[in-house]
Amino acid sequence: MTDYFSHTIVPLQREFGIPSEDLFYSLGQLLGEKIAQKYPGLDMMQVLVELQKLWHKRELGCLEIGKKDPLELSIQDCTICGQLPGTGGMYDCAFHEGFFQSILSTKLNKPVELRQVTNFEGSAGTWCRKYVASDVSL
Repeated sequence: MTDYFSHTIVPLQREFGIPSEDLFYSLGQLLGEKIAQKYPGLDMMQVLVELQKLWHKRELGCLEIGKKDPLELSIQDCTICGQLPGTGGMYDCAFHEGFFQSILSTKLNKPVELRQVTNFEGSAGTWCRKYVASDVSL
């Protein structure tokens, strides 16, 4: 699948000047909306707890709820987009921003602004990220 993505999408990105962060953000939004719809009877806190379980089960890292007012999420030892060995730099994760913003907006039925406030190195060189949704309290 990676080869398909690289050989199909990357040339179109280059041709039309579409940054990867825009694609990852849009992908995160789409997945977030679809996942939020899978939990119709759960409140926001219950959805986040289910996502914590999913992150653990699928070994995507460790999703934690830092604060509830305003909502603060962190992902430690991220395996989704944080595994870029040898690059010597940290990168913001547009996927997670789109993903969590979409879940929050869908479940709360209102626009939500979520932003990445920091990233830092975790164990074994993996990355960690902290996100804040300043207009959301649980």
